[in-house]
Amino acid sequence: MRVFWEQTGVLLPIYRLAAQGLSDCDIANKLSITELKVQNCMAWLLHFLKMSDRNQLISYASPAGTTCVILTK
Repeated sequence: MRVFWEQTGVLLPIYRLAAQGLSDCDIANKLSITELKVQNCMAWLLHFLKMSDRNQLISYASPAGTTCVILTK
């Protein structure tokens, strides 16, 4: 059985929006999905790409020469 993000095709949009530096909440609002689903997809992307944190994913996903810093609370 396919998981939610495979069924709806949200992994790539989440990946692209994360590369723009959007927060989970902003991504969820843009895609009209729950923040929890975004968080689960982000966790899966980090695991699949063998990355340790969101900043590493953003650096990898961002176009060359573009830097983006995510500040956490």
